[in-house]
Amino acid sequence: MENALIQGRVEALRRWMESQGLAAFIVPTLDPHNSEYLPRYWQAREWLTGFTGSAGMAVVTLREAALWTDSRYFLQAEAQLEGTPFQLMRDGCDDTPSVPEWLSACVGSGCVGYWGEMMTEELRQALFGGTALDNRQVDTDPFAEIWTDRPALPDAPVIVQPLPLAGESVGSKLARVRQWMAGLKEAPGAFFMSDLSEIAWLLNLRGADIEFNPFFLSYLLVQTDGAVLFVQPEKITPEAARQLADNGVTLRPYDGWATALEQLAGAGGPVVALPATAACCVVRQAVRAGVNCCFCTSPVPLFRAVKNEAEQDGFRRAMLEDGVAMVQFLRWLDENVATGRVTEMEVDRRLTAFRAARPGFCSLSFATIAAYAAHGAIVHYEAEPSTDAVLEPRGLLLLDSGGQYECGTTDITRTIALGPLTDEERRVYTLVLKGHIALSCCRFPDGTTGLQLDTAARYPLWQAGYDFGHGTGHGVGSRLGVHEDPHQIRKNYRPCTVVPFRAGMVVTNEPGIYVTGRFGVRIENMLLARPSLHTDFGSFLEFETLTLCPYDLRAVDASLLSAEEKQWVNRYHATVCRELLPLLDDEADRRWLEQATRAL
Repeated sequence: MENALIQGRVEALRRWMESQGLAAFIVPTLDPHNSEYLPRYWQAREWLTGFTGSAGMAVVTLREAALWTDSRYFLQAEAQLEGTPFQLMRDGCDDTPSVPEWLSACVGSGCVGYWGEMMTEELRQALFGGTALDNRQVDTDPFAEIWTDRPALPDAPVIVQPLPLAGESVGSKLARVRQWMAGLKEAPGAFFMSDLSEIAWLLNLRGADIEFNPFFLSYLLVQTDGAVLFVQPEKITPEAARQLADNGVTLRPYDGWATALEQLAGAGGPVVALPATAACCVVRQAVRAGVNCCFCTSPVPLFRAVKNEAEQDGFRRAMLEDGVAMVQFLRWLDENVATGRVTEMEVDRRLTAFRAARPGFCSLSFATIAAYAAHGAIVHYEAEPSTDAVLEPRGLLLLDSGGQYECGTTDITRTIALGPLTDEERRVYTLVLKGHIALSCCRFPDGTTGLQLDTAARYPLWQAGYDFGHGTGHGVGSRLGVHEDPHQIRKNYRPCTVVPFRAGMVVTNEPGIYVTGRFGVRIENMLLARPSLHTDFGSFLEFETLTLCPYDLRAVDASLLSAEEKQWVNRYHATVCRELLPLLDDEADRRWLEQATRAL
């Protein structure tokens, strides 16, 4: 993207800021639903800055501009922001000021503005609570004026997630939410929901309004005697309409939530529970209307996190289909990498084609990361025509990908030896594998947190003087988001890292090592927490490995593995071969799999 284009967009925003009497304006990576992945309509931060990473916050003053992002995107952001007005702020580094600190130094007593659809109440409090910064939610969307070719809101149809796959009826899920409402101190008569994943799970519906995620733009008002879904009615299929009506859910237009809140206002109106993650525009409307509201933490993420038997079986079926696609692709790669015609983008296209041919495939679950050699050190690298590297028969390819299937969601990373490796590459690969195995083998008390589990994956790396900046694991939805709250495995304290693990939770296991400018290694499987044993000291859980795909034994330095670690790899590979071999029709694929899963 031409830097002059970014400069022009920043100047347009500054002219608008001056018209509003603002000294600064904040543009987070957010939509009104606090989504991780955004419809193009709300990708204002990317449009403004040219930075395409999925996490970041832009701040523009009348003279300066800066963008904060985390360690996953430092290298990418540095490259994409070069020559633009934006200074890269490496979030989490000791010498990086926070957004409030930077603003206090830059604008003094000037007013800091934000658009309420792209700011949650939780984030507003984090930015401005306890500071002297003058801040204001503006009444108009600046991007409606300055983003002249802004995409329209999406309008994909809303379909039913069948009960045999969902495993629990809409009525049962709504009853659980209402029971939670009755148990709150404020005893709210209504619960306003804006999180798209929560709404999709609760109503057993799926959509396609957000790339890679089967969500649909909506709000939901759950009341003690019914519910109202705010969505464009023409998006609802007849089957979905029947399911909603059968469960007492009425329909109103997507933007009808504001009027509905007004109707709940007044001295005689019910208490309305609002999640702390609600957009500021929702909170402001509720306050303006005089709604008797209270803030809460939604119970739905915890409900959703514990997968029922149908959802667990769905994951297993999805892993079979995904495993077949991966084996077909890896054999193709082995046979074609020496031609000199395989690029990173071609890897993405080929793997997507293999997945698309599998029964029940719906879409990718995120943008494929195919990162060769030095690109592998960029944690969330995504190849573009200008960076599309040709694979050579040497070195490592880091391949992180996943699919959305009717029965479940997948997320897998394999680092692949394309030919001869250096001793360092094999050593690093094996250290990552050791950390990966250690977490896979964990047995732990019911209620152990991700903060505690994280050490298992990092310990072998730490002993050799390595570490990685991203989390070790995240929750995964059942044909929902590939990144799903509330639980994570990571070394630094966050609310998500102290969520107790319970049987039925699904999490990824993806340690890595990244050597800047040379290569990166990451190995990822999905794990299911399940009951292990019960003793006088309590109940213990263990992990079932869901993912079915060989590790690349060509990259392993077996001398660094213990006998127990070798046995674990051999058992896993025996399982992979046993489960996938009957599903492979091509004899060449079968031979490849048998060789790839040979014993160490």
